Amino acid sequence: MSDRISLLPLELILHILSYLPFESLLAFGETSRANYESHTLCLKCLRLGVFEKRIHSVISLLQAGWTTPDQMAHLSTHEKGETHFTISIVQPAINPAAPSFGAKPPLGIKGSKKRVYIPQEKSRTLDEMVREQNKIFTQVVDRYGRGLRKLEFMAYDLDSDGAMALATKCQTMLHHLALRFEHPHIRDGPVRPSTWLHPAPGSTAWNVLIGIGRYQQLGICGLRTLIMERAGITPWQLMMLVKKNPMLTVLKLRTCRGVQPDFLNWLGGLSSDPDEPEAKDNGMVPGHKLEVLWLENCERIMVHPVEVYGVLPDKTCDSGLEWVRGLTSLKSLSFSESTHLSPEYIDRANRVLWKIPEVILPYPCYGDKAPIEVDPVLM
Repeated sequence: MSDRISLLPLELILHILSYLPFESLLAFGETSRANYESHTLCLKCLRLGVFEKRIHSVISLLQAGWTTPDQMAHLSTHEKGETHFTISIVQPAINPAAPSFGAKPPLGIKGSKKRVYIPQEKSRTLDEMVREQNKIFTQVVDRYGRGLRKLEFMAYDLDSDGAMALATKCQTMLHHLALRFEHPHIRDGPVRPSTWLHPAPGSTAWNVLIGIGRYQQLGICGLRTLIMERAGITPWQLMMLVKKNPMLTVLKLRTCRGVQPDFLNWLGGLSSDPDEPEAKDNGMVPGHKLEVLWLENCERIMVHPVEVYGVLPDKTCDSGLEWVRGLTSLKSLSFSESTHLSPEYIDRANRVLWKIPEVILPYPCYGDKAPIEVDPVLM
């Protein structure tokens, strides 16, 4: 009997496949070459997390809001109404190395010539884990990247292989990208707690994602939303990435190396791109389409601390943050956890000059009347 589904129009096939759970979708893709092509185009939205331990995966998914406690029984969830999958992958542990010839056994049993070996689980280094995470990420993007519109990746960092997969498979069709590399709950193995307090190391992998130098034919250029947590991207690289995606309306950066005055002044039109000194002025700043800008847990937003400016008149009460004035489409601006900024300073600048509907202060502003917290049990 012939395969009847292959006789249907592709649009109808993709609509039918959108109702399948992820496991069934994979099984369908293995039935024939034509069905393989169809199932790779069916995946529109994907959230992928790769971790070393299951508990790391569970906490990360819950913190990011990718899933709820009721859904944790299933690592792959399907949201009704769109082809949207959340997949968590836990890396298998490395087999303990066998003791070398002549090595002294760690434990002996008294009164017996037999010795018992207690194998110790070998942990991957942080660099090894990043490579393994990106290897899996690359395999997934190589297969499904053509059809993806929304992609979120949760790991420890992005390397050149992962960036190359994004730059070649998701150039124009991807509209939403979230790279989440901040996991403060992971405190064991090769990862120190201080790892998550600062951005990841700088890397040339971002050059591949942007499409510069010898990668000029590559790069992502269709983003509407960009979210990055604990990213090692530099101010210049971040400038090039935003410039390559002119339709960007949502930019959320947390613990990001690139959030520095050089980038922010360019975004708000206070400085120009050094690579295009003769660019024509069309009256539009690079960030004129941004509606949401979050700069959270970023400690280098201002060159000088607020105290240097002293008491300022209303016309210049946002000194050091004048770039905000150029972002005329902003509806939401967040400085949450950027504790080097004064909440009073931000609040006054917004009331007097910016007038943005939603501004999230670095930390609560209580003045001299800070509330006293009392344990309800003692009341």
